[in-house]
Amino acid sequence: MAATLQHFQMRVATRQDAPRIAEIHMAAFGLNAMLHAQFPTPAIRRGLQTCIENKALADIDDPKTTVLVVTSSDASEKNVATIVAFAKWSHPIPPGEDYVEPPWIWPEGTDLETLQAWTAKAAEAESRSVGDAPCYRLSYIGTDPTYGRRGAGQLLVQWGIQQSKLSGAPLYLESTVEAAPFYKKNGFTAGETISLPICVDGGSERQVYEELVFMYGLSGGS
Repeated sequence: MAATLQHFQMRVATRQDAPRIAEIHMAAFGLNAMLHAQFPTPAIRRGLQTCIENKALADIDDPKTTVLVVTSSDASEKNVATIVAFAKWSHPIPPGEDYVEPPWIWPEGTDLETLQAWTAKAAEAESRSVGDAPCYRLSYIGTDPTYGRRGAGQLLVQWGIQQSKLSGAPLYLESTVEAAPFYKKNGFTAGETISLPICVDGGSERQVYEELVFMYGLSGGS
């Protein structure tokens, strides 16, 4: 399976792609306040990149997950395709099916209190938004900032929209505030706002971090 847009081509990720996926993840979210709250030092964030690589390997092997990458042929070296974006789509899980997602293994020093508080809030928001309806969940999506705003992310999101149209299953995701216009442009409907007071980089000054729920194919989201 492959899709194209200008110089971009999308395909299913292989295990060899995991290091680049982790690299793009950190490049795309390296300044994110929640990341700096949960992983408060440079050393911990270096460990996080290794954890992301290991989780990507597990997700690529997971039949209930589709990890996609977008490559660019518009690279400095001719005939070399560079991975410029990735996404992880978790598949719908029917009620009663015995499935456990491969777990994250976090680096030493992770602020587990903040991480678990945010994870709980996100899970509650998902439950309120889609209930028991099995859905495709966009767990992660990231683009190398060098290739931003050129359509790579749209290819990755359109894959999910196509799956929703074929299967009838809705789509669910949580978006940063900055990315919200992108999902609205692609036909998603905004839901509730998730928020949590956090301290960044191990400091004591609190700020409120927010993300927005988006849905497609549910409650008018298509």
